[in-house]
Formats: sequence, structure tokens, C-alpha cells
Amino acid sequence: STGDGDPAGVGSGGSDGGGAPENAKLDPQWAQRVGGVLMETQGRKVVEVQQTLAELRKTQATVARGLEETKEAVLWLQKLEVLEQQLTLVPRYKEKAQTIVAAMASIAARVVKAKKRASKLSGEEFPEYDGG
Repeated sequence: STGDGDPAGVGSGGSDGGGAPENAKLDPQWAQRVGGVLMETQGRKVVEVQQTLAELRKTQATVARGLEETKEAVLWLQKLEVLEQQLTLVPRYKEKAQTIVAAMASIAARVVKAKKRASKLSGEEFPEYDGG
């Protein structure tokens, strides 16, 4: 303590013993005094910064979880959109299937007629196809 309003002797410097020594080897206690003063004056700020960082990490973790959930929801919605697109095609596919069934029935009827004509022309009877 120097009595000049600088209790730890961490003043602006100089060789009067009131500040940092020209050579720290001359006053090995200077660093300890400066550390103590800094902790008293700046230590609270360090603790506040550490608390703020801890809160920010919690918030960051929450945001990261929210982003993951949002990503999963977007993927789910994309799958639903694909399903919806496929479902809108069902009526068209049904119509195509009905057209194919009708065409196959028409072909089957024509084959029967052709067999009957061929039987009359050749005098030989052709067996009916039973589908199995």
C-alpha cells in the first residue's frame, strides 16, 4: 500500500515504488498484488461473462434441438407431399387399369371368335383357354 489511492501499488509505473517496477524481479510481490486487485475489480465481470456463456450454451443446445426437430418435420412433410402426389395419380391409374381390363376382355372375345372361325375352316376343334 503506497497511500496515494493505489492500495495494491499497481499505478501507472515509475521508479517511485508506487507503480509497476521497471523490472518485475525487483518486486516479486507486485504480480500477486496486481492479481488480487484485478480479481476484486474485474473478477465480477469475469463471473458474469462465464454465467452469460453458460446461458448461451444452454440456449444454443435448445436451438440445436429445435433445428433438428424442424429438419425432421420438414422431411416428414416432404414425404407427405410425395404421398399426396402419388395418391392424386391413383384415379388415373385406376382408369388405365380399367382400360387395360376392357382391352384384355375384348382381345379374349376376339380370340374366342377367331378360334371358332378357325375350327369351322379347318374342321378341327381348338380347346378353350381357361386362364390357369
